[in-house]
Amino acid sequence: METSGATTAGVPFQGSVRVPVPRRCWYGAGWTGQRYYEYWKDGGVGRSSMTQDAYAAQGLLHEGFQEHATDTEGRWYEAECASHVPADEQVAYFLSHPAVYVMPGEPAPAVQESVDPRVLAQIAAEHMQLPAGTIRWNPSVQGSGATVVNMDTFVWVEEAATSVQVTASVPGVWSTVEARMTSMALSAPNAEDVTCPDAGTPYVPGMTESSCAIVFYRSSANQQSLKSGQQHPTVTLTATARWEATWTSSLDPTPQALEAQTRTVTAEVPVGEVQTIVTR
Repeated sequence: METSGATTAGVPFQGSVRVPVPRRCWYGAGWTGQRYYEYWKDGGVGRSSMTQDAYAAQGLLHEGFQEHATDTEGRWYEAECASHVPADEQVAYFLSHPAVYVMPGEPAPAVQESVDPRVLAQIAAEHMQLPAGTIRWNPSVQGSGATVVNMDTFVWVEEAATSVQVTASVPGVWSTVEARMTSMALSAPNAEDVTCPDAGTPYVPGMTESSCAIVFYRSSANQQSLKSGQQHPTVTLTATARWEATWTSSLDPTPQALEAQTRTVTAEVPVGEVQTIVTR
């Protein structure tokens, strides 16, 4: 599976990973010529059941199976399907993939896997390799990194992925998912939840507005204990990005919608109180 995309800074990223794909239908090795013949010949075990005898009477046995009646090394290769495959799909596959007899020393037929492109699309969506990014904020007091209560804290996720294209494939079939981040939700204790239209705007000196900001109403100084790895009391700020996606396949170029997904990243933010006016 191949992944490529871009981050908030316009930096491209890419990756590749191998992911198991649930099997649906395929050609599998069956009985030897002799065993198949002995089972289905007149008077054989297969003819002892009325149901199986009726099956044989309809001409559904492997064509020419009598020609391999004494062959103990050659083998039939037959269509098989996993139990989760719908019955109508199994029947269609069996009808379009008749049994093939392989003589001793000859190569086996191609596996001829059957994979639903929607399954590939779902696998691609579930395994998007997205850079998590790092939450940044301003104000960020030098030394502690603290923001302050009762004023906008500008938030952005540095190096967050904003768009991605993922292609999952097996021989003969591929599906491509194209996704983009459509919003980002911020949440933290002692602050009202906020939904932003993007991953935020990186702060530059003198900036007075941001596309993503949150207001803390209480200081974190009253925390009873420090969180692991922190030098100051903090609150956990959570940024949850919402992704919307469509997919296309080698069998159908029409974009189809996938269920929206989310990606989450957190940061520990010290929140302080100040008695003087703060300027950015």
